Amino acid sequence: MPRRKRFSEKEIEILKKLVEDGRVTYTNVAKELGMSPAGVMKKVKKLESMGIIKYYTAVIDHAKLGKAYKYIILLKTDPGKHKEVAKKIYDCIKDNALEIHEITGPYDVIVKVIAGDQVELNSLLQKVLTIPGIKESNTSLVLETIAERISIVPKDLRIGKKKAS
Repeated sequence: MPRRKRFSEKEIEILKKLVEDGRVTYTNVAKELGMSPAGVMKKVKKLESMGIIKYYTAVIDHAKLGKAYKYIILLKTDPGKHKEVAKKIYDCIKDNALEIHEITGPYDVIVKVIAGDQVELNSLLQKVLTIPGIKESNTSLVLETIAERISIVPKDLRIGKKKAS
């Protein structure tokens, strides 16, 4: 298991602010945390260079774009084919796929897709089910999303000790 890094309280607070609003300015974060904007920028650049902040994105309301339905597709694959199947799924339906994961349990791959209607879903399923190595599928309509987040800042992060001045 990878060794967990230690983070300063300020770094954790900066991460929380960015997760809450990725467009927040360094100046606003600095005011809230009692730091200088340059200090916030330095910490953000450090978190980016460490790969902790991977990228920034917009969260889209797909229903307003005509893709009101979300589906979960569970797939069983031939032994040892889950990674290959997952990659091929991405290649053939990437414009509709929100997430594709290799998983443990009775299924091997889980895919979350958006579609405008049943006809579009059927088209996506036809593409997916022609991929060699898929043995079985199970598709469910998402009735209501209770919580959906792109990222969180875990509460149990280890905080580093302050250096003596």
